[in-house]
Amino acid sequence: MQKTILIPIDFRVASLNTLKYALENSDGGPNKVILLYAEFLDDSITELLFYRPENKINALMTKEFMSALEVLKNRFEFQITELEIRLLHNQTKRALIRFVENNEVDEIFVPKTYRLKVTKKTFDIVTIIRYSNLPYQEIDWAHNQDFSSEKDQLEYLFNY
Repeated sequence: MQKTILIPIDFRVASLNTLKYALENSDGGPNKVILLYAEFLDDSITELLFYRPENKINALMTKEFMSALEVLKNRFEFQITELEIRLLHNQTKRALIRFVENNEVDEIFVPKTYRLKVTKKTFDIVTIIRYSNLPYQEIDWAHNQDFSSEKDQLEYLFNY
């Protein structure tokens, strides 16, 4: 039976390691994967009128991130039946709980020591997950890793 798993990301290659370790330690069954990015909506009327999530996601994607996604899709081709990137714009626990319920998420995996990059336009979804009373599993993969560049992160994803 297919499970839906949720992984928070920050569009850096390193954030995909949580997905990699979650799939390596799963039962091997088929999974629908939702990669969740958390950011505030612009409050400009013009921005809101022309807002499209696909455009925002495409603007955030880097070549390295796309390559890393392809590596994971190929490596876990029998475990990933569907992969989508979704945006969350509300930083309340209730919004997260609704998102999880509406998307019928079965499991949530968060990095234990890795910190998602937070900017002025984003917020820390991992902290909200931890305080939401939703069940989640922590994946510890970032111990003693120096990810100084996206290339290093991509290499780590390939090799380990």
